[in-house]
Amino acid sequence: AVVSTQSTGDVLMVFHIYEDKPHYDQGQMSDLLSSLVCNTTLSKICTKLQLYKSLLYDSPELYNVLARFLSSFEADQLKDWYKDLSLDRVFVHTIETDTLDERPVLNLDNKVVQAPKILGDLVESIIGAIYLDSGEDIFKVRDVIWGWFEPFYESFSTDPPKNPKAIINELYPGLKKTIMSYPGDHYRFVATVTIATRDDNKVTSYEFKTVGWEKETAFEVSCGRALHFHRKYLANDISN
Repeated sequence: AVVSTQSTGDVLMVFHIYEDKPHYDQGQMSDLLSSLVCNTTLSKICTKLQLYKSLLYDSPELYNVLARFLSSFEADQLKDWYKDLSLDRVFVHTIETDTLDERPVLNLDNKVVQAPKILGDLVESIIGAIYLDSGEDIFKVRDVIWGWFEPFYESFSTDPPKNPKAIINELYPGLKKTIMSYPGDHYRFVATVTIATRDDNKVTSYEFKTVGWEKETAFEVSCGRALHFHRKYLANDISN
């Protein structure tokens, strides 16, 4: 099999999951893999290893984005990160505010860890460099990086975090989604997810907008809000 430098970490995680959890079904394996290689986990690894100190950039805006993220946590809180990937606390908070009549724009500032994508990209780049420097020996790469991922694996593998994006896409194959830069601030994003139901030839749409510094997180929260909304208001209608 051909392994690209970008996918090296993903391949290693797949190998380990198959070896360690052969009883997992495809859904559990997918959820566990997603939780291990998502930007939030990679950014936490980057922060723990202090790799961000090697970044060279000349952008006050990027500096502010990184500073907001890094200053949110003390070193002794890193151990709690291994348990904290799920955004359920944000989804649950929106159950009362997201109603059939109104679904306000949700701003994630100070509500959830929003990991700058550049931190996750940095970890992926370093894994790719290790792969090339080792003569493309994926097992040597595993020896180097497994310690970075092991605490997350031990935490997530007992109960793999569910991926709301996959679930809501299965429920609504025609799901509409857009991610665009926030007006006037290209380091912030607006993620919009729209689900629709049909009743007696009438189509009713429900839109969920989330604003965040990291578009992947904002999109996931919008999907999670839509999923909770579906379970509260629409599940019975669709099943019938």
